[in-house]
Amino acid sequence: MHELPLTHRIFAQAMKAAEENGAVRIDAVYLKVGEMRDFIEEITQKYWDHISKGTIAEGAKVRFIRVPAAAGCSSCGEIFNFDWRSKAVTICPKCGSTDAALYSGSELEVVRIAIV
Repeated sequence: MHELPLTHRIFAQAMKAAEENGAVRIDAVYLKVGEMRDFIEEITQKYWDHISKGTIAEGAKVRFIRVPAAAGCSSCGEIFNFDWRSKAVTICPKCGSTDAALYSGSELEVVRIAIV
């Protein structure tokens, strides 16, 4: 259900960009979405289809670019992917440290709007 307000915001951003660029149609919106985000493509597209009816965005596709969960080791600087669903402690594969910070995986941003 949280996809609806976020889709509204994405739609508003796309419409603003289209207006600023004199577009007659929005073909697609590309989103960078971290895999830790509970944001579902099919639901987002359904909401988009509903919100965009009768606008220049009607028929546009919402495309997801998934970003894996990665951590940065505070000890050696290694950046590595990890299974964020696992309850196991995240361990750096290079030095074995458990002192790591989230590097990627929580993103949610519009990275491109394809307009005509």
